[in-house]
Amino acid sequence: MVLLVLLLIHGIGLTIATLVIDTNPSLAGMTDLAPGSHVAFYVVTNCLLAVYILVLVWLICTKRRAAIVHNYLYCATSIGCLVAWNVLGMKSSIGTVIDSLPSVVGIVYFANSTRVKRTLRRPS
Repeated sequence: MVLLVLLLIHGIGLTIATLVIDTNPSLAGMTDLAPGSHVAFYVVTNCLLAVYILVLVWLICTKRRAAIVHNYLYCATSIGCLVAWNVLGMKSSIGTVIDSLPSVVGIVYFANSTRVKRTLRRPS
C-alpha cells in the first residue's frame, strides 16, 4: 500500500508539473511542450489513475477481496497509459520501461503472495 501512496504522490506531482510547464515551457528550457490534446490526455489519464489508486487503497484498507482484481486492472491500465503517453511523445521509452516496473511488481506480488490472499477476505 505504501507503493500505491508513493505512486499517487508521483502522479499528482507529474500532473501539476505538466500543467505548469505547459503554461510556461521556458521553465523547462522548451518553447512548446506538446499539442494541447496530448497534454489534456496526459492530465486526464493521470487524474483517472490517481482516483483509481484511491479506490484501490480503500479496497485494501477495508480488506476487500476485490482489491486483488482491481490491483491487476490498475496495473494493466497504468502500463497501457504509459505506452499511450510514449506514443504521444509525452514519455521517453526508458521512462516508460522504468515507470512500468511498479505495475509489473504489483501484478507478480498480488499473484504470488499468500499473505495478500489471506488478508484480503470476502466481505461478510
